[in-house]
Amino acid sequence: MITNTVARNAAARGESGPDIPLGDRGGALQDIMDAHVSIAVTGLRGKTSTAAMLAHILSVLGNDPSWLLGADLVGYGAGSRARRGAGAPLVLEAGPSTLATMTPDICVISGGRQGRPCPRIGRFATVIAAHEEKARLEALPDGAGPGNLVTYGPGPGATWTMDSRPCGSGHRIVARGPDGEVLWADVPVPVHADNAMGALVAATALGIAPMDAARALESYQGVHRHLTIAGATRSVTVLDSVARRPDSIGADLAAARELAGGNGRVRVLAVADGLLAHMIRISALLQDVDQVLTLEPVRPSPGDQGVGARRSDAAAAVEEITERARPGDVIVILGTEPPVERLAGLVLDALGDHPPI
Repeated sequence: MITNTVARNAAARGESGPDIPLGDRGGALQDIMDAHVSIAVTGLRGKTSTAAMLAHILSVLGNDPSWLLGADLVGYGAGSRARRGAGAPLVLEAGPSTLATMTPDICVISGGRQGRPCPRIGRFATVIAAHEEKARLEALPDGAGPGNLVTYGPGPGATWTMDSRPCGSGHRIVARGPDGEVLWADVPVPVHADNAMGALVAATALGIAPMDAARALESYQGVHRHLTIAGATRSVTVLDSVARRPDSIGADLAAARELAGGNGRVRVLAVADGLLAHMIRISALLQDVDQVLTLEPVRPSPGDQGVGARRSDAAAAVEEITERARPGDVIVILGTEPPVERLAGLVLDALGDHPPI
């Protein structure tokens, strides 16, 4: 069993949950990992959400974990991307280059790795990945493949067979484990179903009962601006996204299209320079997006002493996109530069001010 592998590694280290100096990112980080049951989450897409879901599950169940994430957890306050807990688990979001220097107990590979080189995984006790990655991972040269591979996905052959289907305004995951264990959980955004399954399988690898993990996940609210539901007013849902690569933008817009269903329209309000705006418009065409508005980022010019010389007319853009919104529509806020951080709030305020449609 996976749990036995993790427990054996932890016992060999004499684990007792010492204080963790999370600010130390040098060689001391591996010392911290050696003193704890550590879970590294990597991948090209979804690693922040997957790691955050696992951190939330462990927190709700009283494990008092530590974590290092790429964004703050919604509902946990400012600065919650890093936390030092007194318990044994350490959840770490890791890019491929960072991962190559680590020896975690568990590695979760989130979505988007097809066609890309696999991370260095030979030293991990357990690797958790989508079932579609199984053949590629097992085909790595001797000594580079995982010693204990756990997969999840639809169809036969996966360690955890998983089905995901629309349920109400969100999506329901139903899965069965290798020993007949069953879990089901609801997620608000369809694209998060795979992320949630990776987090749930990692939780079971730590010895948590499947349905206990699933119930804990249901109170997860997301991470700031990582395809997070910013709110819903008059049956119009507003999503916040920091996607900047074509595959990530396309995935987030596809999720919005699925959330809107057959009757709703998808509308995009983005803060983007020329290149990003071009990528957004191409993705919007491919994903059947109905409206795209882009604003220039607010940036200081030389000699302006930090004052933005070009100010985006955010108010006019918000008015235009909300005036056309109808019940069932999904509005996606895209971008990373000012004034994007206040657009979701402005859109929700404007929708609330509109008379009933």
